[in-house]
Amino acid sequence: MTEARRDTVLARIRAALGDRHRTRDELATLDRRLNAPPVGVRPKLHDDPLSQFITKAQANLCTVERIASLQMLVPAILRLLPPPPQKPDISVAPALAHLGWPADWSINFGAGRRTEPLSVTLAVAGIAETGSVVLRSAPASPTTLNFLPDMHVVVLRADDVVAHTEDAWARLRAEGGDWPRTVNIIAGPSRTADVGGIIVRPAHGPKSVHLVLCDS
Repeated sequence: MTEARRDTVLARIRAALGDRHRTRDELATLDRRLNAPPVGVRPKLHDDPLSQFITKAQANLCTVERIASLQMLVPAILRLLPPPPQKPDISVAPALAHLGWPADWSINFGAGRRTEPLSVTLAVAGIAETGSVVLRSAPASPTTLNFLPDMHVVVLRADDVVAHTEDAWARLRAEGGDWPRTVNIIAGPSRTADVGGIIVRPAHGPKSVHLVLCDS
């Protein structure tokens, strides 16, 4: 929708509502709903959140690896790359640029280039209910890295695994600041069954998703 079209729609809504001002009680009700949204029914987890997250993620065709700290990430990425003499050529989210990447690798710390076979990003949350990860767009976390490479490596701190989707939204709100332009919830490699119910991989994104769970 264009900005002009949006303004037209909003102007019609305002005209239909008239000039009535909200009462103090109505404003108080709105504040309560925004600050403390009602909690709906949530499915019961069958395990602790971290264990269920791993089980669900693997069921979603993700591969899962655990590392003790972020300092172990570079060796973990090296194990995913083709053996020498091929020189690594990857893209890494700027949020992870401080980890001491090898100087002899070709590394793009920025948006996807459409040429890199592998990208590395940092998730803000993992959802145990669905085994999916949540990534927010930002200069330090370009959305293109989530979709362009064949292999998407997602780094997730174990402490950032939450039970339900609603908890992930609450975590995003708690970060404060401006709401991100894009929030991606990723549940495994790209696939579709739109044609004849036959699953085809990939459809619009990576062929594989590798989750790196960091314990600290």
